Amino acid sequence: MPKLSLPLVLAATLILALPIAPAQAQNNRSWVANFGSDGNLCTEASPCATFGRALMQTNATGEINCLTQGDFGGGGFEITQSVTIDCEGVQARVVDPSPAGTAITIIASTSDVVVLRGLDISGNGVDGTGISVGEAAAVHIEKCAIHDFGFGWGIVSGPISIAHLELFVSDSVIENNGSTGDGGGILVELAQPDTITKLLLNRVEVRNNFFGIKADGTKTTGGVINMTVRDSVSAGNKANGIVGTGTASGPAILMMVDHSTSSHNAAGFGVIADGPKTEILLTNSTVSGNINGLGASNGGALISYQNNNVALNSTDGNPTGVRSFK
Repeated sequence: MPKLSLPLVLAATLILALPIAPAQAQNNRSWVANFGSDGNLCTEASPCATFGRALMQTNATGEINCLTQGDFGGGGFEITQSVTIDCEGVQARVVDPSPAGTAITIIASTSDVVVLRGLDISGNGVDGTGISVGEAAAVHIEKCAIHDFGFGWGIVSGPISIAHLELFVSDSVIENNGSTGDGGGILVELAQPDTITKLLLNRVEVRNNFFGIKADGTKTTGGVINMTVRDSVSAGNKANGIVGTGTASGPAILMMVDHSTSSHNAAGFGVIADGPKTEILLTNSTVSGNINGLGASNGGALISYQNNNVALNSTDGNPTGVRSFK
């Protein structure tokens, strides 16, 4: 039997000692379809059945698209990397049937950007959350419908450990979420001290929920919640239409409501600023048909640019101050 030379023996030993790398995602663009299978490679010719499987097959910063209409939620899934899920023009549903579950959970890194576009996210009347935004540099929710989550929220944004998070919601409808006492359309809160969340709502309808749009600064100390609500509607909710609430030790809540409407909310206020570090600026907006129109409590500031339409509420209320345009 021939003998191997020493260099060949050493080379073979080194090869055997190398760790076996795990299989990596292969697709820059993946596909799902109602005829797909999660045993497939998620290519256009061989689509998968769920977004969860497609995410496993998609490279970071890649994209997932839908070939057909269907339910691709798979009972809820988690996003941990930069990705775009774009099913605009195709009725792509994400249904979470599990009690107290979450349809889409986003826990990515401080540099990751997540885009969700053209999704119909349904709770089917079961308690839970539509989209939970925990970690990412930025999340964009565009042209989505988020609805029918029982004792829960359509969107919850609250950074878990990162210092800064940006959330953009546009051209979307959030409706029929929350039940008596809690839940609603959109909740922004801080889970860790001294973090910052920035939220922009643009052309968003938040309707027939428990709460409409809520910034909650009562759960931690320090930090900032900075919100802009523009060209949007909060209407027909059971409690407050637009509310910022906080404490003296909590984050500052700074909210601009511009060219927007809060109307026909059954209880509470159309717009209310609660807490000594809460300031809401109201401009070119309508507050009408509510039990109470404008309100401020516990040192909160509700500032008007004196160009709003506040009328036909049971009690219209008054701003705490006015501001002129610069």
